[in-house]
Amino acid sequence: ETPLLQVLDVKRMGKGTAQTRYRLVVSDGEYYQQAMLGTQNNGLVDGGELHNNCIVRLTKFVSNMVAQRKIIIVIGIEVIDQGSGVLGNPQPIAKAFPGGAPPAAGAAPPAPNPQQNPQPRVYGAPQGHQEPQNGYGQPPAQNNVYGRPSGAQSYGGSSGSAYGHGNKNSASGSNYGQSSNYGQSRSSPYSRSNGNSHSSGSASGGSGNYNMMGSKAHSAQSFHPIASLNPYQNKWVIKARVTQKGDMRTWSNSRGEGKLFSVNLLDEHGGEIRATMFNDAADRLFPIFQEGKVFTISKGTLKPANKKFNKLPHDYALTLNRDAEVNFYGDDSKIKEQNYDFKTINSIQDLPAETILDLVGVVTDIQPLAQITSSRTQKELTKRSITISDDSNASIEFTLWNAKAEELDEKLVPVGTVVAIKGAKVTEYSGRSLTTTFSSAVQVNPNIPELSRLQNWFRATEGKSVVALTQYSGGRSGPNKRRTIGDITEMKLGLNPDGKSDYFDLKATLIFCKKYDLERPPWYQACPKEGCNKKVMEMDNQYRCEKCNQDYPNRKLRYILSILVADEDGSQWITAFNAEAEQILGRPAEEMEPLILNGNEDEFTRVLHKANLKTYIFGCRAKLDQQQEEMRARISLTKITEIDQKAECRYLLDKIAMYDKYSH
Repeated sequence: ETPLLQVLDVKRMGKGTAQTRYRLVVSDGEYYQQAMLGTQNNGLVDGGELHNNCIVRLTKFVSNMVAQRKIIIVIGIEVIDQGSGVLGNPQPIAKAFPGGAPPAAGAAPPAPNPQQNPQPRVYGAPQGHQEPQNGYGQPPAQNNVYGRPSGAQSYGGSSGSAYGHGNKNSASGSNYGQSSNYGQSRSSPYSRSNGNSHSSGSASGGSGNYNMMGSKAHSAQSFHPIASLNPYQNKWVIKARVTQKGDMRTWSNSRGEGKLFSVNLLDEHGGEIRATMFNDAADRLFPIFQEGKVFTISKGTLKPANKKFNKLPHDYALTLNRDAEVNFYGDDSKIKEQNYDFKTINSIQDLPAETILDLVGVVTDIQPLAQITSSRTQKELTKRSITISDDSNASIEFTLWNAKAEELDEKLVPVGTVVAIKGAKVTEYSGRSLTTTFSSAVQVNPNIPELSRLQNWFRATEGKSVVALTQYSGGRSGPNKRRTIGDITEMKLGLNPDGKSDYFDLKATLIFCKKYDLERPPWYQACPKEGCNKKVMEMDNQYRCEKCNQDYPNRKLRYILSILVADEDGSQWITAFNAEAEQILGRPAEEMEPLILNGNEDEFTRVLHKANLKTYIFGCRAKLDQQQEEMRARISLTKITEIDQKAECRYLLDKIAMYDKYSH
């Protein structure tokens, strides 16, 4: 419902306070009543667009009964026409309908029931939002959701207009509502008086004063829908599932420093909102909120959402301060685990960068952890890239960072796993790719209808013959292409003039590990700080890291192992770093060092020889490097995969089929 109305009067309220608000009187040509303009629309008044007699359309609003009076809170509004005069002969709606609203056509107006809790109703909600029959589900246990404490700003009071006030000294000269009691004060629980009604000569400055105070607290079984939360309510309780919990982050600026974290909340009606906690509240609530669990929450502050960082559909965001009440509820099967709006991978190529989307697909490749240094903050970051494909026959690379990258490893998400991603961001890196944000969430094999469909698709196709949206340096596209040792020379892999790397897979047999001794072990002494793998210098029983600019009492050992591999075309020396070397030798460097220190060279050599004559799929990176004053391609390992005989047979059959196709 988006009614077309005329604005009869605009009055500024809250003078002398930090927050300016505007009260409106709106008319449909037959009746008029008061409304409060949402502060996000103040610019329309300040800019001169919204003024007396203009025609407007309400695109979203909340209508509430307060002490048997109807009050409209305008959330969304459009100015249609500037207007030239009052249309019709509108009468005060409270005088015509003492019950607060006109009856349905052909029906007698219902008798007022002071015991009844009238329902708020949200108009102009986004399409696709399903409201329960009574507007919100269960009724709130309060008459007025816009309650204010005693002594707060009251709506009404003296005015430059007499709409709904009975003030004959209106500055605007209008006398609409002079004889009406709509908006006038009366003895009620909503009055600011201590038992006495305010008259037109009250200290508040005129007639028509009442305070929108909240009534009884919500019962334990009454919960407010998230979709209808707005800043004009101060008494509500929501029940919601935490669909995503962010990391604790720190901030620092000219005003000081602090910490914060956020959670995304989802209720049974599908409403979503982000809640953020700062400093003391963050410390108190961080261990309480658990991802996937259901909580009841009250006493928060609502502010307009910053859509640059908050991509949830709600117009507002929630701040939970020290007095916020958060209670663990348990589980509720009525609330989904996550609310998704999936896009197919092939549609991403048409989306602009920075788009936030949801995606479900099958993991067709997963890269090992990598450490990089942020060019902006100079901090060490951990990343992992996985390739995801779906039945739109397209694939894309998805990058995870830090804790998420470490959690989602090859064991948790092996190739063939279905993952659902909430809140991935589109980037233009290497064509089109996806990355996580602070609010992204990943579910592994989620309980959704798409799960079985994608599993069946992958079993039938193995994710092959898909179009890769992410194009890698040196021609890498999607999962690494299979090469031979002969291809390294023929295709000049790693010898790109621009210095870009080439990535490829190599099926080969490890035939020899370079011989090492105490003077030249297959490892180096590295900085013990998490995320820093730089070489350290031993000085006075301390280990100095130049990158960290710090001395440490200990260090860690990291492999640099040279191996010789061979296939049907020839042999090639390759460098294996720590994770891959440990996988080859079956022992960490810390366990190998005592063998040399204790002179147990036979056992040391046995470990190296045991790794020989094993065949793997080697993930390789070839990059131009200077070796002995000559530019050559240095090849290093990015991952090692043991041979899956079933998958290898399918690969060979595909190659045979392609050969048959193009040889005829």
